[in-house]
Amino acid sequence: MEIPGVRSVSAVVDWQQQSGYMYASGEISSTMVWDLDKEQLLTSIPLSSDCSISALAASQVHGGQYAAGFVDGSVRLYDIRTPDGLVCVTRPHTRGVEQTGGIERVVGIGFQPGLDPAKIVSASQAGDIQFLDIRNQSEAYLTIDAHRGSLTALAIHRHAPLIASGSAKQLIKVFNLEGEQLGTIRYSPTFMAQKIGPVSCLAFHPYQILLAAGAADACVSIYADEIPPPR
Repeated sequence: MEIPGVRSVSAVVDWQQQSGYMYASGEISSTMVWDLDKEQLLTSIPLSSDCSISALAASQVHGGQYAAGFVDGSVRLYDIRTPDGLVCVTRPHTRGVEQTGGIERVVGIGFQPGLDPAKIVSASQAGDIQFLDIRNQSEAYLTIDAHRGSLTALAIHRHAPLIASGSAKQLIKVFNLEGEQLGTIRYSPTFMAQKIGPVSCLAFHPYQILLAAGAADACVSIYADEIPPPR
């Protein structure tokens, strides 16, 4: 289905299985909510911001809720069932131009696994991953310094307590929800060793412990916690 008004290369899209809605935004002034069953535009939610959305995630627990990360480092929670759409605003990625070089752009966002709709994980291009409880809008309760100035992708497992971050420096890190680093996938130039390009996108399997990674060299890799024996 073609989506009018969201044809920019900066378009961000996510699908909400519970409601059957698809959320789409980008370098426009609103988020477009589509009913995929009817193939119709349900509503358009104004961003209430001068900046555009750079990352978007729909809640898979509460239909109608979605979180958006912006190019200025801010994070907003929306609910299409409320009159204005906007629920709350926070700006967790503010370490100053001196530390970040002005690259506070949110490149990944998602709801933490579980039934708590208030807990969100957000990652910025500066390299920090922030764990947010939107009921406390003052500051993040946990910060991971994952990739200094080179974070390009974030994935959050829908059910397992796992998150993964990717870097333009050919590196993937896996963490638990306490911020402990569980593993690293890195480029190795040796013969028959792992070779990955600059990471451009990451995605977990919704149920299994499988991680897919896309790279700027047009290659896609899949990583498993355990490699099954050959049949």
